[in-house]
Amino acid sequence: MPLRILGFLLLLIWLAGPASAGPMVDQPVFTPIDIAQARVLVTAHPEPDQDTASTLQAQPIPLPYVQELPFDAIPRWYRIDFQLDPLPPETLLLGARIQPTCRAPEIRLNGHRLLDHPPVGADNTDCQHSELLSLPAPLLRQGINHLDVRIIGTALPSVAARERAATLGPVRIDTYNMLRTLDLRHRLLHDTVPKSLAAAVGVIGLITLLLTPLSRLPYLGTFGLAAMGWCLLEFLARGVGSAWLPFDPGLNLNNDLLLALSITPVAVAGSLFLLRYCGARSRRLERLLWLQSLVPALGMLIGPRTQLHAVTEAWTWLLVLEVAAALSLFLMRAWRLSRVDFWVLASGLLTLAGLASVDVLLRPGAMSAWPAHTAVSAAFLATFLGMSLRMIQRLKNTIKAAENLRKQLELRVQEISADMERNYGQMAELRVEQVTARERKRIAADLHDDLGAKLLTIVHTSESDRISTLAREALEEMRLSVRGLTGKPIQMADAVGDWRSEAKSRLSHGNIELIWLSPDDLLMDDRKMSARAYVQTTRILREAISNLLKHSQASQCRISIQVESNDFELTIADNGRGIPVELDGRLDRGHGMSTMKGRAKQLQGQCLVESAPGYGTTIRLTLPL
Repeated sequence: MPLRILGFLLLLIWLAGPASAGPMVDQPVFTPIDIAQARVLVTAHPEPDQDTASTLQAQPIPLPYVQELPFDAIPRWYRIDFQLDPLPPETLLLGARIQPTCRAPEIRLNGHRLLDHPPVGADNTDCQHSELLSLPAPLLRQGINHLDVRIIGTALPSVAARERAATLGPVRIDTYNMLRTLDLRHRLLHDTVPKSLAAAVGVIGLITLLLTPLSRLPYLGTFGLAAMGWCLLEFLARGVGSAWLPFDPGLNLNNDLLLALSITPVAVAGSLFLLRYCGARSRRLERLLWLQSLVPALGMLIGPRTQLHAVTEAWTWLLVLEVAAALSLFLMRAWRLSRVDFWVLASGLLTLAGLASVDVLLRPGAMSAWPAHTAVSAAFLATFLGMSLRMIQRLKNTIKAAENLRKQLELRVQEISADMERNYGQMAELRVEQVTARERKRIAADLHDDLGAKLLTIVHTSESDRISTLAREALEEMRLSVRGLTGKPIQMADAVGDWRSEAKSRLSHGNIELIWLSPDDLLMDDRKMSARAYVQTTRILREAISNLLKHSQASQCRISIQVESNDFELTIADNGRGIPVELDGRLDRGHGMSTMKGRAKQLQGQCLVESAPGYGTTIRLTLPL
């Protein structure tokens, strides 16, 4: 989807640029003439050489020129002069393009009529289209040529939008083929694209209104009203829709009245959409906003029609400030409460800003790349797309939450069903656990008092070093078993001290250097290890050291302990010859590997063994605390 949007924008940028195609083969080159001023004729029938001061306005007027004074009984003509010196060859067809201009103009070249449209009704007052015509070579003359244009339209004070006022734009004289290419691009960007986007916004608004009762979202209906209202404003501004009224209040005023009356409801719907979307809903404020819609109607009844544009423009700016205030409130609340909703509307604003920036950057002279309203329509579409994605996300979350709730209810039913069965055996199990705990403590006490004392006597009285060593090992194993039977947790610092002392003692007898790595703060750690985990870890460490002494032929052993979060990791690595190849690469065979892995698995941990002939052996034990 982003690639499609980027491709569409690149197409618009290419279409927005001026015609840049080089001259055709075997066609003479013509330097375009851009005319940005004209003179006003005050006669009903202009003559080719009518240049006296009594028939021409003293000062030239700049183009584009918007008629601000009402037309009088004399048709208003504008004379545009351009110079051809020398004349182009007859094989080169020249043309003139006027942008923008109202419909139904009469155009003459050096007194000869080139274009004469029949009069049009009030529903055809779009004064933002271009007029393209060819300039026949026989009518051109060397030196000054006169292009006389008559405009039929409505003066600016009597229209609701500037686009509907009588307008005469800049004129370009160039080859007809070049102007036709430019005109096609302009019609696409100023007519086809805006109308298509406006129609799409209207369809989206209708769909949104139809979905409002089903979704029950408070802001969806106001968005639909704002979207459909914007579509109506776009078509009214372009002269579509005057036939909807059964009466004719005056020349070209049907659409202007509808346009002036429709601006307020559209702005109110947009403001309410923003307020409801961010949760700032107030029924009193909503009533006051809707009552604003009566103000333009009262103004139309009281005020003169000749002040329609001034009143509509001032009122529109007030509505723009209201929408801007609602937008600011939405952005502040959304940024604080829901970043996702913030970016939903920010996508529309970024689209609006991006298209407006392109319009400014690609502005060739006085002709904009596309109408400013096009950016607003695109912003509507981007906002709807963001809202759709947001609603899809919410729907997925709702379905997921419902599925989780269903699973929780099923589990709860199963728990309640099994609760009765557990209650019958709970007391018996508790009794068994109590008796087992007391029996373990009794066995531990007997081992410590009786067997421990006897083993200690053998250690101190035996004359055989082997017997004394075996008795000492049995005594250590007995003490380890006693700790496991008592079930008391072991301080992490005490456990680390016991392991280090035992490892150092055993490795020193085998002339193996011990490198002990453990964090200094571990000695001050107040966390504890369960008795079962301590016993199994000790036995794994002993088994690893026994294998190292018997089989590794190592000269150095590195033991490291790491405690991170709720994980305990013990690593034992040597620089010996590694596990022989005869084991067929299966490290769990022999050397007590399967026993160590089984002990780790009992504690919900894992014991990994890494070894290769000639590269030593590394045993990594990981346990949850």
